[in-house]
Amino acid sequence: MRIGIDGGCLSNRRGFGRFARQTLQALAEVGDNAHEFVVLVDRPSLDQVEIPSAFETRPVEVREAPSRAASATGRRGVRDLLAMGRAAAKSRLDMMYFPASYSFFPVWNVGKVVVTMHDTLALAHPELVFTNWRGRLAWAVKEHAAVRWADRILTVSQAARNDLIAWFGLEPHEVGVVPEGPESVFRPVRDSEESRSILRKYRIDPSRRFLLYVGGLSPHKNLPRLLEAFATGASDDVDLILVGDTGDVFLTHVPALKAAVKRLGLQSRVNFTGFVPDAELAHLYSRAYALVQPSLMEGFGLPPVEAMACGTPILSSRAGSLPEVVGKAGIFFDPTDVGAMADAIRDFLGSAERRRDLAAKALDRSSLFTWSAAASALLECFDSLDAGRAPGRAA
Repeated sequence: MRIGIDGGCLSNRRGFGRFARQTLQALAEVGDNAHEFVVLVDRPSLDQVEIPSAFETRPVEVREAPSRAASATGRRGVRDLLAMGRAAAKSRLDMMYFPASYSFFPVWNVGKVVVTMHDTLALAHPELVFTNWRGRLAWAVKEHAAVRWADRILTVSQAARNDLIAWFGLEPHEVGVVPEGPESVFRPVRDSEESRSILRKYRIDPSRRFLLYVGGLSPHKNLPRLLEAFATGASDDVDLILVGDTGDVFLTHVPALKAAVKRLGLQSRVNFTGFVPDAELAHLYSRAYALVQPSLMEGFGLPPVEAMACGTPILSSRAGSLPEVVGKAGIFFDPTDVGAMADAIRDFLGSAERRRDLAAKALDRSSLFTWSAAASALLECFDSLDAGRAPGRAA
């Protein structure tokens, strides 16, 4: 079976891009000889991404990279969407797979279509994602088009699956789950001069305890409440490190967060590192006292899994998929209750024994999530659809 894969979000540095990159790598490592993969990549992103050598790469001429155009303030041009669609139509595909509906485009002359939709955040809470009605409308149209075009919808957690079924009125058999996993670089890293040097590079004092947040600096990540909870729940000998891309194409509120830090008198204890590469991020995860994930909604929550793979406990919101992913490796709180979040932080910091217990559970739980398992589940989905392919479709 000849399967096309949308590479439009491969260059994105947030969760969509990470999922797409890891999916490609996992499919390549499975070493499956029954399928031929063709990756359609927009020309502007071609030099920024790595495609497994076993896969055919098909560059597509577009005016703007989807990872830039599909932003909080923009939308993709019709010509670019049609250019991607024409490239797929000419590629003699039995199936087209979109690792994220984020970069979905219309397709034709293709046997089957599979789309991964990571959550319903931008539909349920568009004000947390887009700055204007045009962006909200463009996203809603694209998401509904993806659902109409797809022969099978995939998502990354049972919580996200339930949301998608309810939002679009889908039948349960129409939506499958293929979870994510941590990259191999995320594993426990021992204290060393190299590790301390990496911490100092990001202005982190290796001698102090710190709580870590990793992810976007967007409104739905609920960071203003985290700052308030940290101000009252953490003692003066604990810092808060916020790892996130300050130049993100998605909606962020970095100036407001920095103003909150100043208002709360936390300038010496809160650190915005900006983007941190994975090889260095593993050191931050391993040295953190805990990862804090205060999100108002998550379709999966990859940073908690990465942190758990490094043996780091999780202080987590109860929203969305997070309880499902973190399990007994974390302490949970209501993300809208600053007092409850502060209590969770205070209680956790006060018990070294509890931290050791949760750290052991975190490392064990991380083994449940692997990209090899995700690739196998994805191939099973492809094969099940191919077995039911109607005669006369593309072959």
